[in-house]
Amino acid sequence: MEQPDLRVVQKALFQALRDRPLDLLDEADRKLYEPLHDDDHDPVRRLFDNIEFSENESVQLVAGFRGTGKTTEFSRLERDLWEAGYFVIRVDLDEYLDMHSAVDIRDFLLIMAGAISDRLTDERLLGVNEGLKKGFWERVRDLVPGGVEVKESAVKTPVGDLKLAFRSDPSFRERVRTAFTGRLAELVEQVRAHHAEVLKALAKRAGKAVKLVVILDSLEHLRGTFERAEGVRRSVEELFFTHAAQIGLPNTHMVMSVPAFLVLQGDNLPAQFVNGAVQAWPAYRVTSRAGVRTAVVDRMISLVSKRGDWRRILPDQQALEKLILASGGHLRDLLNMLIEAIHLAGKGVSLEAADKIVNVARRAYMPLYKDEIGVLRRIAEKRDVREINTDEQEYLLRFLDSGLVLCYMNDDFWYDVHPLVRDVVRTP
Repeated sequence: MEQPDLRVVQKALFQALRDRPLDLLDEADRKLYEPLHDDDHDPVRRLFDNIEFSENESVQLVAGFRGTGKTTEFSRLERDLWEAGYFVIRVDLDEYLDMHSAVDIRDFLLIMAGAISDRLTDERLLGVNEGLKKGFWERVRDLVPGGVEVKESAVKTPVGDLKLAFRSDPSFRERVRTAFTGRLAELVEQVRAHHAEVLKALAKRAGKAVKLVVILDSLEHLRGTFERAEGVRRSVEELFFTHAAQIGLPNTHMVMSVPAFLVLQGDNLPAQFVNGAVQAWPAYRVTSRAGVRTAVVDRMISLVSKRGDWRRILPDQQALEKLILASGGHLRDLLNMLIEAIHLAGKGVSLEAADKIVNVARRAYMPLYKDEIGVLRRIAEKRDVREINTDEQEYLLRFLDSGLVLCYMNDDFWYDVHPLVRDVVRTP
């Protein structure tokens, strides 16, 4: 059979390798999915088990590392929960929060309740007519004093204006926070009262009591500009350590992604919540702690094969494995390297393709400065973070956020410097 034109193959692979989460409720996306986690350490199974074993309510935090396929796995959790008889509301907080500014419990509660109410129009939940009746945004208008007004915007509906203001108008958020100073207990009561109405409406439509799970995704995207980074981090710590009791919703299981740095404080977080649990969402373990290749590499080869004919853009499987190992199990880096392979293939597939691609990918983590290299070298030597001093914690938080340091899990958590820069930092 005649092979398709290379240009056709490149285009098809490029589109299939786009960095986007898969929706496992969609049949086409299910065909592209490949499970990568070890069965014994499957974070989705742990989330599901904690929900099932906790009966009425729970709060689980997932310390998310960007680019490790977490949103796709949340989609798998959603699918499994629906199939097990749960009702599921999944919210992408990127649509509601300003991810470059400090988060506050007051606007977080308002946004959370509003975002949940937006999903109620799903026909599996309340449907359009009943869902609109349970919208929370109009209730927000009644709660906020008349002096707090929304600036005129391009979004014409009052509800749209309010959502846009929370996300894009810092002065509006500040006025709302001021308006609720000393009224946090009242705000919590209003949010929970509305949620109780939602549960009642869901039960009425279903003809039975429902088991509800709310998945809040993308909170790990919170990061300030260079000047604001520490303030944003401290606001996240305050949200989960000071106000944990206000975040949970009655008779509801909650799963929330949180910034990666909270994994360092994971031992202290679970006790803050009813049936609380915290887990890191690690990178995929393509090598063991001793540096030995694992079966995850084979799963990643299968994942890439489902996307298209990678043999038209790389010389052999050895080259593909080199890219997989260079990614450190960081899925986004692997996809980006394969995109580079697509571009290079237009000039002909060379035996040195993998080396060229790795060199291009390494640039994304450069330059590294002398003080950074010193900290990274100690992590690389021990494959651990316990050699880091307290006054160097800011380095570690930044490295975890950027992917320079990756977290892995087999029987315990361990850390390593990203393979793309490991040789650089190990060189004296």
